[in-house]
Amino acid sequence: MPFASLGLSPALVYAAGQLGFSTPTPIQSEAIPAVLQGADLLGAAQTGSGKTAAFALPLLQQLQLGATDGPRRVRALVLVPTRELAAQVGEVLRSLAQHLAQPPKVAIIFGGVSINPQMMGLRGGADIVVATPGRLLDLVEHNALRLGAVAHLVLDEADRLLDLGFAEELARVLALLPARRQNLFFSATFPADVQALADGLLKSPV
Repeated sequence: MPFASLGLSPALVYAAGQLGFSTPTPIQSEAIPAVLQGADLLGAAQTGSGKTAAFALPLLQQLQLGATDGPRRVRALVLVPTRELAAQVGEVLRSLAQHLAQPPKVAIIFGGVSINPQMMGLRGGADIVVATPGRLLDLVEHNALRLGAVAHLVLDEADRLLDLGFAEELARVLALLPARRQNLFFSATFPADVQALADGLLKSPV
């Protein structure tokens, strides 16, 4: 089954092909239509299953449909456990977005490096933020970004987010988000604390 049959725009089908995605993986085949319909999603995804494109492609399409000419506001937030994953997810989003008529601005933010270049990068706003929770909260406290317009939240590798001790920061981030939003939740494993987080976050998920 080709990507074109999943409901993606021709520009995103082309972008997927340019990244070497020819045939959707199982998680892409199931996730992309559900995300396009606005459903919450619970995905059991191992590394290498193609999950990044499974949420990146439909999120980009939804942001295109809601694009405005006003100031950039963060409408999609992807929370990840490590700087390596932040860089990886951010680059996939940027690569897929470059073929769109109105490419969204993707900001990649993580700790362990100076905060100043990241603050500079957020001048003029951003449409999509890929972040580790601690640095995201630092930037919110510096008034470098606001989360009141987030319509799509992705928790990627949720089990590792909790393993690495991000539960408290995660709760603080969630408290800053609008109550009405789409939630996409991916985890390789589902121990009790991860399942409890999913149960509290998701509404009738696919």
